[in-house]
Amino acid sequence: CIRDRWEAGRGGLGGRFMERFDGARLFTSLLAWLTALSRWGRRWLLTAGLQRQLLAMVLVTLLVGVVTLWGGIGKGDRPLVPLSPVFVALWVAGGLAAMGAAWQAKFHRLAALMLSGTAGAVCCVTFIWFSAPDLALTQLTVEVVTTLLILLGLRWLPPREPARGVYDAHTRRLARGRRARDFIVAVSAGGGMALLSYAVMTRELPERTSFFLENSLSGGGGRNVVNVMLVDFRGFDTFGEGVVLCLVALTVYALLRRFRPASEVMALPPQQQALPEDLQTDLVNPRLARDTAVGYLMVPAVLVRLFLPVSGVVAAFFFLRGHNAPGGGFVAGLVMSVGFLLQYLVSGTEWVEQRLHLAPRTQLGVGLLFVLGTAAGAFVVGYPLLTSHTFHLSVPVLGELHIASALFFDVGVFCLVLGSTLLILVALAHQSIRAHRASGGD
Repeated sequence: CIRDRWEAGRGGLGGRFMERFDGARLFTSLLAWLTALSRWGRRWLLTAGLQRQLLAMVLVTLLVGVVTLWGGIGKGDRPLVPLSPVFVALWVAGGLAAMGAAWQAKFHRLAALMLSGTAGAVCCVTFIWFSAPDLALTQLTVEVVTTLLILLGLRWLPPREPARGVYDAHTRRLARGRRARDFIVAVSAGGGMALLSYAVMTRELPERTSFFLENSLSGGGGRNVVNVMLVDFRGFDTFGEGVVLCLVALTVYALLRRFRPASEVMALPPQQQALPEDLQTDLVNPRLARDTAVGYLMVPAVLVRLFLPVSGVVAAFFFLRGHNAPGGGFVAGLVMSVGFLLQYLVSGTEWVEQRLHLAPRTQLGVGLLFVLGTAAGAFVVGYPLLTSHTFHLSVPVLGELHIASALFFDVGVFCLVLGSTLLILVALAHQSIRAHRASGGD
């Protein structure tokens, strides 16, 4: 009897609860809440500027790092290298250059670019200091190519002048708050990476790293362990990175094909406009000058044209020695890219393309074919993907040649790097021969 009364009461309570429960209303409320949340996330992340998106990426990375290393990793027991005053001064200069680049990036872009290049040069010297010539070569060539490409891109950005006395006190406080936030995030990210690097470098190398040192020559056919790792031991990763590089270059090219420079960036800078009336020069309308060597860039144009074959020889040198000494297809591709970049920068788009058939998209396709063909070639002889093979050829006059199959993989890397750089270069350089965007247009 008591049990029946209990079940009846519980059923009555459940019945009253179910009468008040409205599933449709709950679903609608939940859907409205999720929609509002997604709108807030889209408004906060998918903005016209990249600042919030980059901030979110850095914050997520910091959060993952803090959660992963919450217990602390501490300092290792590896003996420390004595601190050199020269090295400290070098890094102080690099740090000041990096902070100066961040400080000047808004209104003085060229100064910020020069300071950023100084910080990159300090990184290059650091790699040399720690006996890492491959990394130093890569850093140097990447820094040069990136600086030149950014320099070309800055040409088509509208000028910005600091507006003084325009903003009210509230706007200035918000700006200071954003700068303080960005400063804290930057210091946290940089300090975290510095501590992590210090913890790694103060520990002894794991035993498995000796595998690459012991098998570089016998298994990969080369004495340069870094290059053998890139094109042999971890060739699958390099193949994926090459595909990503190709996709990035094609994306940049597709985006810039529809870009039109604004009308205000087509005018000559004040330094070039201050000319005597009786001076005959192509500075009056440089867009109509077919060859800059006959005008104000005569000496640089001649020197740059002589530099192109030199860059080709240096690129071939780094490419052929890369399997046994610092170099390789990546560095060679960047060195060759510098030669073409300087031609566009000094001689002009029309002059270069009338004399050189670069075909960067063809180079990308050839690079992918070489990389994929080398990777899949091992299947022909019954070995797993990307298995390396070494063979010797006896050539008259030259004698015996030692050739590894990774050489053809490196050819693909060279073509991918060169083609990607040239494709981005062509997309930027073609802005100089396009009609500018109408005022107020999109």
